[in-house]
Amino acid sequence: MHLCELCASISLSKMRGPNCDQMMPHQPSYLALKNSAKDGCRLCRFFWMALELGTGEKRKSGLPRKAIAHVSERYPGRQISLVAWGGPNNSLDRFYITTTGDIPDFDDDDDDALTDPTMHPDHQLALDGVVDLYAHEDDPAAWHGGVTGRALPTSSGFEDVDFQLLQRWLQNCLRNHATCASLGVQANLPTRVLDVGSSDGKAEPYLLQAGGSNGRYIALSHCWGGKVPLTTTTATLSERTRCIPLQSLPKTFREAVAVTRKLGVKYLWIDSLCILQDSRVDWEKEAAVMGDIYASSYLTIAARGSANSAGGLFFSRSPEPTPCRLVYKCEKHNLSGDMYVRPPSFEHESVRNAALDNRGWVLQERLLSPRIIYFGRQQLYWECAESTSRQDGRAADVATDDLRSDRSFKANLDPNGPLPFSSIPLRPHDLRSTYPDQFKQEASLLRWYNIVEEYTTRNLTYQSDKLPALSGIAKKFQDLTGYEYLAGIWKINILSGILWRVTQPSDELTCAALPSWTWARLTGRVRFWSQGTGLPIRQLDGACEMVGLSYTLSSQHNPFGGIESAELQIRGRVVEVTYTPSDRPADEFPATVFSLSGIPIGQISFDLRSSTSLRSFSCLLIHGGTNYIAAIALKPQATDGLHCYERVGYVSVISDSSGLTGRAAFRDVAARVVTIV
Repeated sequence: MHLCELCASISLSKMRGPNCDQMMPHQPSYLALKNSAKDGCRLCRFFWMALELGTGEKRKSGLPRKAIAHVSERYPGRQISLVAWGGPNNSLDRFYITTTGDIPDFDDDDDDALTDPTMHPDHQLALDGVVDLYAHEDDPAAWHGGVTGRALPTSSGFEDVDFQLLQRWLQNCLRNHATCASLGVQANLPTRVLDVGSSDGKAEPYLLQAGGSNGRYIALSHCWGGKVPLTTTTATLSERTRCIPLQSLPKTFREAVAVTRKLGVKYLWIDSLCILQDSRVDWEKEAAVMGDIYASSYLTIAARGSANSAGGLFFSRSPEPTPCRLVYKCEKHNLSGDMYVRPPSFEHESVRNAALDNRGWVLQERLLSPRIIYFGRQQLYWECAESTSRQDGRAADVATDDLRSDRSFKANLDPNGPLPFSSIPLRPHDLRSTYPDQFKQEASLLRWYNIVEEYTTRNLTYQSDKLPALSGIAKKFQDLTGYEYLAGIWKINILSGILWRVTQPSDELTCAALPSWTWARLTGRVRFWSQGTGLPIRQLDGACEMVGLSYTLSSQHNPFGGIESAELQIRGRVVEVTYTPSDRPADEFPATVFSLSGIPIGQISFDLRSSTSLRSFSCLLIHGGTNYIAAIALKPQATDGLHCYERVGYVSVISDSSGLTGRAAFRDVAARVVTIV
């Protein structure tokens, strides 16, 4: 394998440590790197490929590949440098390839900016890339050089699973994590659990009606998919309590039983087997405590690589692409070994690309479970309140790197400091380790609406599960805050809570009985007004006030499910407006609405696609601040009540520095009480 002189001389000892320069100069320019790759240096080729792919959001956009062809000639003097990168304790698991200078930024559709660097002189785009580094566990590069990256096995059948690694993760969590130590170790068992039988397989599993006894159990997080898994019904309950032959279980369930046995745990909870699937009463009771079931589990097994119960936990893996070998040397201790660089075309498994993590129910399963082992198609992952680990040793946080890559979830939320409104953490322990006295109203509500935005990007088999699938998180929030919950919104913050919009008009309702003012009534992704403005979500200017609220719970068993017969009364200023459809129906705000006197008020985002046929409706001003003005669109509801309306959309009111545009239409309008159903 050919390496150029620069690549052959790469030395970890010169790139790390307190007295060493962590950035190591490599090729003198993009062009030199490209030419070295063409001349046969395999590692230079890896580095060039990494620069073409880019990192983070730039990797997704495809900009680096488009840019590098131009900048390699226009900016010949940009020095290529390497940085040894890794996790805590000076560990290493990748090389970061970067340059000593930036290049002018450009838009994906702005080809002129590529050839004219003066077009955007204030914007900078750094071209960078990453390649993974690994070593074998018994090699000096690992135990002395600090290379924590590891090779992955080529197969992952049950016999290939590294249960010693799983036990190390588990025992480290139980013994060394103060936050985790007492979670799920001994808890009240759910109503029903699967007794997995003996590890030697002589005793078959059966369904145990636990009746409130204590014990340690594992919960399974899985996708139902289009194929209904094996279930328990009122007709089969008696049979299930006697025996469930292992071979009758679908592959995912069968392998979850095997893992549970191997870890020395007696009980396993699987939703389709432990909830009576033909009993609405039983389903509502169990759905109401679903969050508690995961929160009290000893461990959650996540079937991350399976689209349904037939997929299993273990998968055959394609061999890794041939790596590039580098020599590790430590002359001081007369040590030498081998380390390997993966080609950047080797894509890491993405949490959000897995079928499991696009499932709506899984969000609360993930956030509330004290410990999770993900069985992915490529490798195993660990996640708990204090740490995340990967089988390949890469120091990556599966809770933050992939869950919402468009925001930084790594910053911790300081309850006594300034609130990072656009960057609220969404790690599992953020819900578990925050105590009531640390929960300021602002922090808790921002976190809630951030979670809702994430939740609405996920899929549900049954849209009627929209609120039940979030009820565990809602219950946790109420336990921590004491706030009153109203179908996805909190009463203490209801005026900000109704300022939401769908990114595209919804085609259907999740539940017609839900009030029109809750986001949970619709399908599709939701964005909240507060998340786009950067303003505190309680910072409304008094443009309106809530004067009445009445509702009935849809289920006596689950106060965090839906509500019915809801009436929200608001005193505020209402103006009648007209609307003409635009030629941009796909836009989030497709057209401008005008007052009857012709004043442009703002842009409308309709809730339902069917509402786009409206030509006139009413606007209720909710917030009338100087820079951000927001209203909701209403249409009269055919009821006996006076001034009774249904919400049909969100209006972003036009504002300028004088505050006269848009808001002027509301200035001389007397406030009145409207009822929104």
